[in-house]
Amino acid sequence: MRSIRVIIVINFILFYNLIAQEKETSPVTATRLSDNQPYNADELAIIDIAQEWMSFYNQGNAAQVAALYTEDGYYLSAHILAHGCDAIQAYWERGIAAGGHIDFIRPLTVYHSGILGYYAGIYQATNAGVTVDGRILIVAKKINDKWFIAAHETVVRDQP
Repeated sequence: MRSIRVIIVINFILFYNLIAQEKETSPVTATRLSDNQPYNADELAIIDIAQEWMSFYNQGNAAQVAALYTEDGYYLSAHILAHGCDAIQAYWERGIAAGGHIDFIRPLTVYHSGILGYYAGIYQATNAGVTVDGRILIVAKKINDKWFIAAHETVVRDQP
């Protein structure tokens, strides 16, 4: 029950921030890529989480991947709901052992307000010789001036 409440709260925060962005006169939103405006320090830190995640995963280091999450973080996909660093680490260990590789992760939008932020993007992965692409959403939380993954969801796009 608590898991469902956390997911509902995260979705509420995301949708609230999307609505708030539309009302701002100079939003820090998806226009970053199209308007050539630089990311601020917090946005860069959130982007770095995704890049570190990819690097640690591709190095085969599930422990370092799991260390990017909050202690009570979530990873969600069509295949699993992993809650907490131990469950997250165990899941990524299985993916690494199966030969998974992340080819790239790219942001579509990065936003933060206070201690919460999000990264929505696209990714490509090669698993067991099959290349797929999909969508990624990372909800980030700032703890003691460092950003961590509070919730992370991936969706494999229907492949052509």
